[in-house]
Amino acid sequence: MHNPKPINKEGRNKMKKITSLVLLAWMGFLIPPAIFAEERNTDKRGEITGPISQGLYSKPVWRKMGHGTYVGGYADFEYRSKQDGKQKFEVLRMVPFIYGDIAPGLRFATEIEFEHGGATTKDEGDAKLEFAVLDYELAGEALAFRGGLVLIPLGKFNLIHDSPINDLNDRPQVSRMILPSTFFEPGAGFFGTVYPMDPLKLDYQFYLTQGFNGGSNKNANISSANGLRNARSKVNGTGDNNENIAMTGRVAFSPFLGTEIGVSAHSGKWDDAGQESLNVYALDWGFQWKAIEFLGEYGNADIARTTTTHTTIPGRMDGYYAQLNVHFLDDAVRKGSVFTGVVRWDHIDLDLLNQTSTQINNSSQRLTFGLNFRPVEQTVFKIDYQINYEDLLRTKKDNDAVVAGFATYF
Repeated sequence: MHNPKPINKEGRNKMKKITSLVLLAWMGFLIPPAIFAEERNTDKRGEITGPISQGLYSKPVWRKMGHGTYVGGYADFEYRSKQDGKQKFEVLRMVPFIYGDIAPGLRFATEIEFEHGGATTKDEGDAKLEFAVLDYELAGEALAFRGGLVLIPLGKFNLIHDSPINDLNDRPQVSRMILPSTFFEPGAGFFGTVYPMDPLKLDYQFYLTQGFNGGSNKNANISSANGLRNARSKVNGTGDNNENIAMTGRVAFSPFLGTEIGVSAHSGKWDDAGQESLNVYALDWGFQWKAIEFLGEYGNADIARTTTTHTTIPGRMDGYYAQLNVHFLDDAVRKGSVFTGVVRWDHIDLDLLNQTSTQINNSSQRLTFGLNFRPVEQTVFKIDYQINYEDLLRTKKDNDAVVAGFATYF
């Protein structure tokens, strides 16, 4: 059992004060529904443009910089105060993006991500291409080719992970450990949007790419501590370890305005020999009615292994998050401004096959309360309070945290 350092009196008082501020701010949920935002922006179909309907070319701040070339980006800054009294400020991300109209139906888009101030000699930061794709429309929006460094459509969150879109500071645990954002690999495939009947909309993406690099038992990138996060081959720096191709696909159904349900799957080989399979499945959902949004994602990973050889690698893991957003005080501060109260529950288990009465510590849960303010849709100021639990018994962990920050497109 982990025994944290005792909290000194000053740290305890500081946490109490900050907690009180968060809870008082969260009382915004008690404001009468009459002053809730009636509806958010809509697309050409009248679809509500919340987190359930963001695409690669839907960034709100493209700026034209010459013939057919557009630039933009986003930045993410954070302050974190933990229950043990430790605090820090951090520049989490600065992500410029470039988009080019080459010809009608032919486009190129890329993002370059600088994390934690950029690459350093101490491995504390990072600078990398997040995606770089060439899109060619073959049949309008119904069918298009995409090739390059693609975002893997495994779940919804990896496709909408930009900090200004999301209403809490930290990403969901399942979307970090099992359906790991930001997950990108070189490859190619097809995507599109079709409308089988009014108002039904169907979006799809299918790609052949490099897959996860799980490494070996001795140097495993798949673990019960970090899930699949360190097995993203373009992230761990090792690239393809077995020269096998992985397949990933996602289909999203929107039967009526404000609703989307997505299913996705990934299949490939993870080990150095290219013999052991890794299959990941995801279900995501988003529902919006006036000022209320309900979002979530479930992920399950099935990892084939030779138990006598891969003794440290878990065989199965799963997790989910469920999040409720309530928007209120629409236009109260300035035109286009809105407040949002948020509640999210996270659960992950990174070793489902290793659960006994004495081995229950691969599971963790988190309850997050958040409040944010958007002076305009593309800029958000956030404050969250995180309550953390561990193991299957939901034992309270002494590492709660207050996280405040802002994120903006530019």
